[in-house]
Amino acid sequence: MYRKHLQVSMASYTRRTVLGLSVVTVAGFAGCGEDDGSSADTTTETQASATPTPEPTATSEPTPTQTPEPTPTMPSSLSIDHVRFCAEQPTGYRQYTEQPDQTYRPGDVVWIYLEPSTVGTEPAGDGERRFAYEVSWTIYTPDGEALDTITRTFERTVVESTDFTTVFLVLNFSPSMAFEPGSHRVEIDVRDTIAGNEASQTATFDVEPELKQASEPFEVPEILFTAGEATGYDEYTPQPNAEYGPTDTVWYYYEIQGMHYRETEDAIRTNISIFETLTGPEGSIWAENKIPVNNEFSSDTDPSMLYLSDRLSPAEQWDPGSYTITLEVTDGYVDETIEQTGTFTVVE
Repeated sequence: MYRKHLQVSMASYTRRTVLGLSVVTVAGFAGCGEDDGSSADTTTETQASATPTPEPTATSEPTPTQTPEPTPTMPSSLSIDHVRFCAEQPTGYRQYTEQPDQTYRPGDVVWIYLEPSTVGTEPAGDGERRFAYEVSWTIYTPDGEALDTITRTFERTVVESTDFTTVFLVLNFSPSMAFEPGSHRVEIDVRDTIAGNEASQTATFDVEPELKQASEPFEVPEILFTAGEATGYDEYTPQPNAEYGPTDTVWYYYEIQGMHYRETEDAIRTNISIFETLTGPEGSIWAENKIPVNNEFSSDTDPSMLYLSDRLSPAEQWDPGSYTITLEVTDGYVDETIEQTGTFTVVE
């Protein structure tokens, strides 16, 4: 059986582009170990040995062992490591859910996880140490315009037994309006305010266009059998009684309404897939096919006017009787599948 698939979409309309503004909040950071509750006695005492006939003698006072004064920790360099875009706020050291493909929807909060390679510390008294970072990050739009720059200081005092190799920082960026679709650049600067070291890193994330729906509901109203290929949206010649001869090519036309789509400056993209089953006389399956679908259209396309014109041709000839085409149409953007059937008859 020979098959040809055609897809046409007509009509133009006016586009509207929304640029996003932004408000930024700071998530904070963690990753520092807790005190294990143990303590060490660093004072020792020397005592004189007893004798059978003690004589009064002068003795020296016990001398405690001296504890060295705490000193600052001053690493010589700093880098920004393990930068990850996350789907939600990280909960601990390398405890996060990565955002798939670093791609967010408009309006999503963008979470960024990162780790400073070194930590400068200074004594804070009572067996504790302090460390601090000044962090500045700027987000740029797809056009290279600086959307906002934020500077925050992260500071914490922890017990001396803390594992400083597990320090991490979390940034977030929450837009007050939808992000503009496209690739956004983030420039991050970190300064260790105690050691004086600085580091920079650049990362990118994508924002997909807003998901829209052409109309409601999502449906294929009907399958129409035609005398030939449709010439445009709702432009076709109906085949009388949907009846064909044994060697005729069967043309049919249908519209997909209410599909979801994403719009950019250059294109409109859908995510439609179609599976077709042809059932012949007496319920026999003549064909099962995944129909190839073009899901990218020019930016002036009207997504509410999508139609498909297709044909079936017999290898030799059709058996007389009734045939049913069953379409399963899936909108991948919302994972919804609808079904429609149409029947034609082959007469001798």
